[in-house]
Amino acid sequence: MTRTVYSCFDVETTGLDPHTARVIEVAVVKITSTGELVGEWSTLIDAETSDLGRTDIHGISHDLLVGAPTFREVAGDLMVELSGSIPVAHNARFDIGFVKAEWERVGLGAIDLCAIDTVPLAKGLGLPGSLGNLSRALGVDLNGAHRALDDSRALGSVLSILLKRGAVPDESPLFYPPLLAPAPTGHSLQRSKR
Repeated sequence: MTRTVYSCFDVETTGLDPHTARVIEVAVVKITSTGELVGEWSTLIDAETSDLGRTDIHGISHDLLVGAPTFREVAGDLMVELSGSIPVAHNARFDIGFVKAEWERVGLGAIDLCAIDTVPLAKGLGLPGSLGNLSRALGVDLNGAHRALDDSRALGSVLSILLKRGAVPDESPLFYPPLLAPAPTGHSLQRSKR
């Protein structure tokens, strides 16, 4: 029997508009339909900009980005993490919009990426929409809100609980990267734990 793997992903950004703001951190946490953790990956990203936006929210300063790869350098690694799984994001339009914008910005063309959105799944069960409130309502630890890896870990636990409670996501196909996606580089820089 084949098991479904979900890639719960999150981005931290310099702002809210994917056309003008940049991704400065991305993470993917892979879980099975039974909630088993099968992988984690994250990296800070050098967005090559002096404006990091609301550092009071995401906590990413210029000194943390010293030695971080650019989006182009990790685009192939991100594709490997999402490949063959069903992508999942909380408020998916936001995260997908930023990944697509970065992909195009670095000259890789267009990317066909869609994801299950846990916001409508939660609201369909009468639960809160924000990841923080939803995590609290479900008893999920979210110690580092607005840290991509911590948000992705919480999202994996939230998704598992929502599915067990009967949430039915829209059909979402397995993701496969574009044929001309760059090869993975293995270059990453994790944020240190607080």
